[in-house]
Amino acid sequence: MMLRTALSSVLLAAILAPALAQSPVDIGLFRNGDKLEVKLRPGADFDGIVSSVVFTVRWDRNSGAALGTIQQTGAPAQYLPMMKSGAVRENGAFNYQVYAGFGMTPLADLEAAWRAGQEVVVASIPVTGKGEFEIINDAFTSEPATNANYYLSLGGRNLTGEIYKGLATAEEDGSISILPNPNNGQFTFLFSVRTPTDITVELVNSLGQAVYNDTQRAFEGTYRREMDLTSMSNGVYYLKVKRNGEESTHKVVYR
Repeated sequence: MMLRTALSSVLLAAILAPALAQSPVDIGLFRNGDKLEVKLRPGADFDGIVSSVVFTVRWDRNSGAALGTIQQTGAPAQYLPMMKSGAVRENGAFNYQVYAGFGMTPLADLEAAWRAGQEVVVASIPVTGKGEFEIINDAFTSEPATNANYYLSLGGRNLTGEIYKGLATAEEDGSISILPNPNNGQFTFLFSVRTPTDITVELVNSLGQAVYNDTQRAFEGTYRREMDLTSMSNGVYYLKVKRNGEESTHKVVYR
């Protein structure tokens, strides 16, 4: 009996060891054409067992948009298979779809590994119609009966990080990054311009008032700005970027 207990303790320690040295893992949602990409961003290198993940996608019910069947390819399909957790739920003006995944295969067995700070696409979700989709922790997902806030565990240990990019819109331009979004008033946005181009960048509040404006001639390279709106009211802001005579608008949520 003592030998069996000792062996069990050694085995448990071997399973938990990679997770004990691990940092929290963040999650993000990105638009890529007619699909949403779910990305995980680990805080440290990891090649153990991703035990479980839960996250919820929310969108405006009046938009007429809908989600298709979640898709996974490569190693993530083996070490963290995911599926819908129940049907679409309605609350207020929104639809909610909860997803869950459970893993038992170490990444190392699949010759896969996470690297600190590097995003990993673990799933994609087809979408139809135009709408704004968001990985969300709100009053509805926080209810004990719903129990659908973002959660992730490694080797059985809770290592839930942040939703570093929650919002993915139909008009989202993949070359423009806003991190984190939603945010606490502090965020970074950046984009790249490959050939010399006149650019105009403007950030406006919900009243249409500009809180940031910049115009540069023949700009080339990476445009990056650290923004701090903590002295202003929280709410929705819009980042407008004009390049090559074309303008794109991106929603920024300051909570």
